[in-house]
Amino acid sequence: MKVLLLAGMSAAAALLMSGCTSVASSSYETLRLAISGPESIITADYVNSLDRPALSARLKQSEALLVLAARNDGVAEWHGRSQALVTQNGRLIQTAGLPDEADIIAPLAVADPFLQDLRALPEDVEVTRLVDFPGRYLTSVPQHARYRKGPVETLEIMGEQRALQRMDEIIRMPSISFRATNHYWFDPDTGNVLVSAQHLAPGFPPVHLVELTQSVGQP
Repeated sequence: MKVLLLAGMSAAAALLMSGCTSVASSSYETLRLAISGPESIITADYVNSLDRPALSARLKQSEALLVLAARNDGVAEWHGRSQALVTQNGRLIQTAGLPDEADIIAPLAVADPFLQDLRALPEDVEVTRLVDFPGRYLTSVPQHARYRKGPVETLEIMGEQRALQRMDEIIRMPSISFRATNHYWFDPDTGNVLVSAQHLAPGFPPVHLVELTQSVGQP
């Protein structure tokens, strides 16, 4: 799995270097500014001008837009100017180009909840993954995750009010003294994660993600 992820990110890097389309290039510049400088403002009109789905990514007060490069069996690659994210059914499984050596390689476990229908997730189910932090020279760090269902909450996506089911993910990585709670909001009709707040590494702020599409403002 890690070999496939690395290969995918290598392809992503090549695509980033090639420049892609002018629309994509604009999105890449937005991401660069969000990582290193002023906050960007993502509007419905701008998202609707794109020719593919997009992902809003926020770190602290800075917001950026990444564009969808590929999607297969729930695995989606999102590209920015010099960064890339890979999600699987809404969970981050690989990143490239994040600051503070926070990039991860975190493939899902065999019996991972994100490989199943989240609507049928049993209460307090647990899973253990192995996570790599390439920039910190850490490999196969055990990550223990436990899940619990939260309330249905109303979130605004592209100006539309959406009633979404919240799921909490409590992660523990004792070997690096890291503990955090991630939140995912999924469509109760489909089980698809639309919004999340995910902690990746010690000392790094949570990454807030919202998946966007054109016209209807939802995936």
